[in-house]
Amino acid sequence: MRPRHRLGALAAVLLSTLASIAPAGASTLTAGLRTNSAPISVDTAPATEAIAPEPVRAEADSGPVLTEAIWAKAKVQVVLDAAASKLGAPYSYSSAGPTAFDCSGFVRWSFEALGIELPHNSGAQWGVVHPIPLSELRPGDLVFDWIGSWGPDHVGIYVGDGLFIHAPNSGGRVRYDRVGWWTGARVTAGRLDLP
Repeated sequence: MRPRHRLGALAAVLLSTLASIAPAGASTLTAGLRTNSAPISVDTAPATEAIAPEPVRAEADSGPVLTEAIWAKAKVQVVLDAAASKLGAPYSYSSAGPTAFDCSGFVRWSFEALGIELPHNSGAQWGVVHPIPLSELRPGDLVFDWIGSWGPDHVGIYVGDGLFIHAPNSGGRVRYDRVGWWTGARVTAGRLDLP
């Protein structure tokens, strides 16, 4: 069972995203979601103006796709926010938080914010993703570094603009680095199926 605060965070991110793309003239965007027993609403027009919202039109080429894309972005943002909340946490071999992490423990902990259980091993995490080309990286994808051929030696979470967040070893702390930070390592990427 997922804690209520995780779903509340997801709802807040989703509503924030929806508010940023609300059409001009929409007076109020109200979701039927509640946090702390109060409805969440976002005003997009002056309070003195009573404008009836336009009916939502289902367009086969954009409506459902747009809704799915917004929902996917909100889910990824929950993971990225959880990861960013641990910036500066120390590396510790075999640790999975909440105060210290190894690389796969950090990825596992970050995705738990969305209710996703990942194994605590970079090789096992490689086994549950769909490999993708680096050119198709999107925020929320996993980035793997390989030194040997038996399995990945390191994993982190892609955040965009060529950066990923990870728990580097050798006394490191959770931080952002460029993809390809590990000199000599082969870099691969994979995507999870988010619920």
